[in-house]
Amino acid sequence: MNSRIITLTAVALLCASAAAHCEQIADLKITAFRSEEPDRCRKSDVDLSPAKAQEFFKRAKRINARILHDDYDLAPCYIEGTLRWDGKICDWNIRAGATGRVQCNKQEMYFACEACGDLFDQK
Repeated sequence: MNSRIITLTAVALLCASAAAHCEQIADLKITAFRSEEPDRCRKSDVDLSPAKAQEFFKRAKRINARILHDDYDLAPCYIEGTLRWDGKICDWNIRAGATGRVQCNKQEMYFACEACGDLFDQK
């Protein structure tokens, strides 16, 4: 009994402290690329596959809107699509500057990924 409690506590602590999100992300689809400045920010700047987009959300840390605004530059281009987040169908986008957003109904979640440079490399 005690070993089960310790194991469950350890899993909960890992989920709470890790950059990866414990929520289940599934069925991620990319539906469009958009750019507010096509001469400066092109599809090649954020040309992620669905697998790389899903990896972005796994690695990214969840942040609030104020931190996003104050600490990160929002690139003028992004990919967008839909995904299933904990069973709900949601809209998402990932910007070329390694920031992202997931919107499920009226709930918006913001993300930034300091360890995602390799996902954006065009090698």
